[in-house]
Amino acid sequence: MATPELIARWQLNRGFYWAIAAALIVLGVYLSSIRFLDSEWLSRAGCLVVMIGIWSGIGGVLQERLLVSSAQWRRRNALTRARARLAEDQIDPERADKELEAINAGFDKELVKAQQKLRLSLGVLEVSLLLTGTFLWGFGDLLAG
Repeated sequence: MATPELIARWQLNRGFYWAIAAALIVLGVYLSSIRFLDSEWLSRAGCLVVMIGIWSGIGGVLQERLLVSSAQWRRRNALTRARARLAEDQIDPERADKELEAINAGFDKELVKAQQKLRLSLGVLEVSLLLTGTFLWGFGDLLAG
C-alpha cells in the first residue's frame, strides 16, 4: 500500500501548521511588546492559533478520506488483477476465494493501521494547537503585559 507516502505528507503538513502558529505567536509577542495599537496582540494570536487547530482537524478528516479512497482504489485493482490471474491459471473456485479473501484481509489490516497512525498524529496536532491557542487567548494579555 502507498499509505506511508500519505502519512509522510501529513507529517509535513503538521510541521507547516506549527510553523504558522509559531510565527503568529512571535508576531503577537512583538506587537504586544511595542504596544502597537494596544497590548493584546498575544491574545489575538492565541485566537488565530485556535483557528489553525480547528483547520488542521478539518484537513485531517479530508486526509483520512483520501487515504480510504486511495486504499479502496488499490484494493479494486489488486482484486481485478488477482481474478484475471486466477481465471487464466484455472484455479479451483475454493482456492481462488481463499486467495481473494487473503488480499482483502491484507488491505483491511493495512488500512486500519494507517488510519490509526493518521488519527493519532492528527489528534496530537489538533489538541496541542487548541490547548496552546486557548491558553494564549485567555492569558495572552497578562503574559504580554
